[in-house]
Formats: sequence, C-alpha cells, structure tokens
Amino acid sequence: MWTFQLLYLIALSLLQYRPAAAVSVPARKREVAFHEKLKIGTAAPAIDYYLCLIRKEEMKNPTLVQSIKGIVDESVSLAPPRKHTLRWIESEELGKLGFTFEALPTSRILFQLEVTAVGQALISSCNRVRSDLRIIRYGGTDKELQPFDPIAEEIYDFGGGKRPGDVKPVKPEILDSGYKKFLRKLVGFLKMPFGNSISRILATVPVEARNTTNWQLDMRVLSQPPGTTAEDSKGMFWNFQYPGWGQLVYVLEGGFNMQHKETRHIHVEKMIFAGPLPADDGYTGAELPNVDHGTAVVAKIAGRNVGVATNATLVLARTTDSTGTMDYAAFIDILLKVYDDVRKRDPKQICIINISLVLWIPNTDYAGVNSVNQKSYLYLVGNRNKVAYLVFYRAVRTALDHILENLMRLPNVFIVAAAGNENPKVPINTWPATRGEYYANSSRFIVVGGYAPGYGENIFQIVPYVPIWAPGGWVNIPTRWKYGDFEDPKYTGPPIGFHREFELSFSSGTSFATPTVTGMIAAWLSIGIKPKDIVPFMKTAYQRVKYGVKALYNGIPLSRWPKADRPAWYNAKKSTPPPPDTLDIPLTDQQTSPF
Repeated sequence: MWTFQLLYLIALSLLQYRPAAAVSVPARKREVAFHEKLKIGTAAPAIDYYLCLIRKEEMKNPTLVQSIKGIVDESVSLAPPRKHTLRWIESEELGKLGFTFEALPTSRILFQLEVTAVGQALISSCNRVRSDLRIIRYGGTDKELQPFDPIAEEIYDFGGGKRPGDVKPVKPEILDSGYKKFLRKLVGFLKMPFGNSISRILATVPVEARNTTNWQLDMRVLSQPPGTTAEDSKGMFWNFQYPGWGQLVYVLEGGFNMQHKETRHIHVEKMIFAGPLPADDGYTGAELPNVDHGTAVVAKIAGRNVGVATNATLVLARTTDSTGTMDYAAFIDILLKVYDDVRKRDPKQICIINISLVLWIPNTDYAGVNSVNQKSYLYLVGNRNKVAYLVFYRAVRTALDHILENLMRLPNVFIVAAAGNENPKVPINTWPATRGEYYANSSRFIVVGGYAPGYGENIFQIVPYVPIWAPGGWVNIPTRWKYGDFEDPKYTGPPIGFHREFELSFSSGTSFATPTVTGMIAAWLSIGIKPKDIVPFMKTAYQRVKYGVKALYNGIPLSRWPKADRPAWYNAKKSTPPPPDTLDIPLTDQQTSPF
C-alpha cells in the first residue's frame, strides 16, 4: 500500500513541476503582491488607509486618545491586527495633530468619523488617502488606478563603500602660523570699512580655488564677482576652506543613495523616517526617481564635486515610508519629527531645513469648488464631493502651516524652499513656497528661484517674495550609470567624459537651485557670518544680464584673486562695469540647453 502512495506522490510532483527555462516573463515584469515589500504583520492583504486631522484646539486634549478610540471601535472595520492599525501623528511639544488607520476595503462609502457626535468636536476632516484596490470610485464613476508595483523598476545595487554612519568629517588643520594670520587680518582691516564685519571676514577667511571643467558653469558662476565674465574666472570656482564646517542641514526627500561617488564622503549624523510603517534605510522600498532626486539634492549641498558646503553635517529625513509612498500623512509626520529633533538641540546650533519637495495643495481660501480636481493631488483616493475635498485640503494645509509656524518660532531655524518648476507666468502654487508671502519679512524663510547660468535669466516661477535665484539649468547632479552609459535614458545627454568619470549628468529645476542656496548658507555660517546677517548679505546677489534676476554670489571679492587673474578695470581702480544686455555662454559647440 505504501508503495502505491509513494508512486502517486512522485507522479503528482512531476505533473506540477515546471522547469525554470520555461519561464519567459522578465523578472522586472513579473506580478507581485501589493505588500511583498512590507514587513510581516504590518498590513492586511488589502486595506484602505485613512488620514484624520485633529482640530488645533483639541491637539492637547487629555481625553483625546480615549475618545478617538471609542469612535473608531464603534464605526470602523479595522484591518487586523486591530490593536496596531490605529496610529497617532504626534509631537512631544505640539500634541496630536492627527491619526491614521487601516480599514478593510469598502466598495461604496467612506468612513466619515468627523460627522459623528463626538467626532465633530475633535476631528476637522477625515479621508481615505491610499487604497490597495485596483478600482477606486471617484464621485460614483469607476476609474482604473494601478497599485504600487515594487518591481516596476530594476533593483539598483547601492552596496559598496562605507555606510553613512562610518563617515566622519575631517577636522580643519592649522592653516597658517600665528604671524601670517595676524598680517592677513591687518591687511583686511586696512582694505575694508571697519564697521563692516562681513567685509572683514571675506578679506581674511582662508579661501581656495577649485579647478573646474567647462561643464561646471553652475559652480563657477557662484563665485563670479560683479563686473567679471566667465572667461575672467579661468575655470576656477572660489570657495571658503572647509565650507559648512560645524553646520547642520536637514534634508527632506523621498530617498537617498549615500554610496554614490558624489555622496559617500558626506557626514550623515542620522536618518529620520516617516510614517507608521517606517523604512529601514535611505532607499529600500523607495521608487528610483525619489532616490535619484534625494541623492541629487544632498549632493548639491555637500557633494564632493558639485556641492557647496562639503564639510556640513546632514540629517536625512525620508518622506516616503517602507512602501515607497509619500502621502499627506507621511509628510506631516516627518515634518513633526524634524520639529521635535530640532527642538531638542542646543539653541545655539543653527539648523537649516532644505525642502526641495513640493506639495500640491489647493489654496482653499481663494479656489472655487469647481477648481479642485479630485485626481490631481497627492495619493488622494476618496470618493466624496468637491466641498468635502475642500474641507480636507484646508485641514491638511492648516496642519502643515501649524508645524511650519512653530518651526519658524525657533530662533535657530532657517527654512529654504523651492519656488516650483512651472512657467514663469504661473503663480507659485505649491507648499511650502506658498507661505513665502506670509514670511516675506522674515530673515529665515527663503524661497529659491532657478535661472539659466548660460543666459543669466529666470526660467521658472517668480513672485516678489522670491529673494534669490541659483542655477536651475545646466545643473550637474549625480545619476545612475551602468556599463559606461546612463542607466535611465531620460537623463540629459549625451554622456561626456567628466560625467562618466564621476557618474553625473545634467538636470534642471528649482529642486537643485534650492540646495545650492542651502549649502551657501551653511558655508557662510561656517566662516562666522551671523545668522541675522545671512539674508541681508544674500543681497550681494546681482543681475548677470541687464534685466536678469538676482543670481547667487558667495561674496569672495576680487581682492582675493591672484593679481594676474584680476580684470584690467579692477587693477586700474575703475568702477564696476554694468551687466551685459544679453548673455550666451555655451558649454561646448554641440551642447544644447537641458531645460
């Protein structure tokens, strides 16, 4: 009998066996479960993910947790495990701004906790922000929505090199003997007005000239003094020695590759992770475009070849959770965690927060109901009417503004935000840049525009409260290379030797102009310029063409250049020439504009 059973099992296994060679579907195209990359036990097979925001006056209510738990238990079919699917978005100082919960999917209705008797007093708005269902209903009509596919992109190997925690900054050595320092300071005092402390700093602080290639126009223009031309710089980028030393920069991005040639030397103090399902590192679960963007932003701050403040210390705040998603809940959560982290530090430690990401939130104070597109905004997959959407957007914006307001109350915080990449005629329409008007008189909230360094003209959105422009075209950033060519064909080409050597490419956008300004602020602070003087000193920015924008300039004067390299008008003590009417600096004869 047992012989017959054994033969039966062998025959059954042979029938079910399929040789590996018969599988013809490429690995990157294979279908996977929605939660293949999630941690075990963190989610049901399919869930609806909700964000509920608490009214500002109730954020510190001592009975809030008990009251909300009662509403949820009574009204919501929570996904298992029920004890762990309701999570608070909270701050030690600001209280509980909201909560998220995972519910079993519903076909026709949303859980509207704010309409319950108790919920009306506690919750400003509640809405579904993510769903695993393929069919999401918008206003009663079926629309196809593709689920997140973690295998949609080829897995990129981020291995090799030292881990961020192992990289330590190099302490500056003694640069000169005592008498040389004294003489240099004495010369500086004689050259510059005694009352101008910044001028004295710039005349005496150690500087160095970095030889750049013809492809690094975005770096050279940063140290190009008024009245000079691109040819006058002789290919040099002038910077302070050990720029950014002792300065702390927070970077909010969707992912980071800190093993790239351009970033592996950067000193990272720590990483902060968003959401109730936090990631484990800078890139696992994140979509490659998010990792690429974050890596480029970090490099423009402190990268080896393309960074301005190479000795700054960074805190990396990943805005995407372990699924690779950034929704409103994740962004509010990471901003709160950054606030708590800054607040715990010594008030004398300046913290520069770089926000190159932009959030599309309708301006509900001015936008009419009909102007809200239910599908245009960040992972919002509810099915309520447009009035309810306006209420939800207003609640999201109120929560973000509340955190931003409290960050700005901290005297040691600078916030540097991207203006956006729309046409110059389009008003600024993304958060946090939309808050620039409110903080227009602040010396610590800076909205950055982008200009074309080859033409000296603005190329993106512009409003009166954008005080500074940095290169936003022809920007060198780190990218993914494979077999001597771009791994992603979308990168601006063709590949050149300089880019191939350091695994770089050209890109454009205020996303990269913003960290350039952030890095410059860190560099200025590191040489002793006081925080209150940063924005006034930023006015050394000047027009590169007659009707151009105020382009960033690090302030290193011509007096620090070798005498043989100074232009004739300067040596003859003539006045500074005005900017030209037009400018057209080609990178090479064949290079075309990448924006």
